Amino acid sequence: MSNKIEIEASYYLDRNYDEILEKIKKEKFEKIEEVTEEDTYYTDKEFTFIRDKICLRTRKKDNDFLELTYKPKVDDKIEKYGKREVNIKLKPEDKEDINYILGELGYISYISFKKHRKTYSKIINHVQYNIMLDNIEGIGDFIELEILVDTEKQKEEFHEELDNFIKEMNCDKLREKEKPYRDIVKDYYDKKTNL
Repeated sequence: MSNKIEIEASYYLDRNYDEILEKIKKEKFEKIEEVTEEDTYYTDKEFTFIRDKICLRTRKKDNDFLELTYKPKVDDKIEKYGKREVNIKLKPEDKEDINYILGELGYISYISFKKHRKTYSKIINHVQYNIMLDNIEGIGDFIELEILVDTEKQKEEFHEELDNFIKEMNCDKLREKEKPYRDIVKDYYDKKTNL
C-alpha cells in the first residue's frame, strides 16, 4: 500500500506545451513514465462523494497495472494543496471482480475516461517533485505539479515550496484547473449530450 500526501496544483495547458517541455528539460527533470491510464470513478448513490470531493477510483495502465485509490474528503479552506492518497495495487485481471465488489457495496460507476500521461521527476533534498503532462481524449491538455511528502507536518512546510515550484516552471501564468478531471470530463459529456 502506498500512503503519500500529494501537494499539487493543476493547470490547463493550451498554447504553452512546447515552452513547458523546454523548461522541464532545462530544469533536468527525467521522464520516468509514459502511459495510457483508464480511470473509473465511483460514488455513492446519494452522490456525496462528488459533492465532498471524495475520490474512489480504479486506474488501469497499459493493460498491465491496476490500482484502487481512495482520497478522503477535502476542506478547500484548510487543504488547498495537500491531500492524503491511499493506493492499493491489484491484478489487472481482477478488474471485473473489483467492479462487482464495489457495486455490491453500493457504489456506482460515475465516469470513465482515458488519459495519456507523461511523468517527469526529480529528487530535490530527498523529496520527490513530479510534473505530469496529461492529455484527456476529447478534452485537452493539462499539467500537474506535485510534491510528495509523508507527514502532515511536511505538508504544511511545503505549501510555500509548491508556490515556488509553480513559479519556477512558469505555470503561474496558466489558467488554474479548479475541478478534478472526474468533474471536467463529466461536465464535458453532459454538455455534449444536451446539445
